[in-house]
Amino acid sequence: MCARPRGPGSVQPAVLWAALTPQSATAPLALPWRALAMVTAACATLAAVIRTLLTLRRPALRPASVRE
Repeated sequence: MCARPRGPGSVQPAVLWAALTPQSATAPLALPWRALAMVTAACATLAAVIRTLLTLRRPALRPASVRE
């Protein structure tokens, strides 16, 4: 297995980050965690219900050994 070549493209983001970090102030991250969790839970529940309803709508398969 070969190692990935390291060139200027892999060094540039690190150099840019190191150069710009002292220039910027830290910004606090304030997210509405409760609302985000509720939306995520609602989406997951809705996806599970839809999947279950679609699965239950399909007719059951007949066994291959049964002949009419």
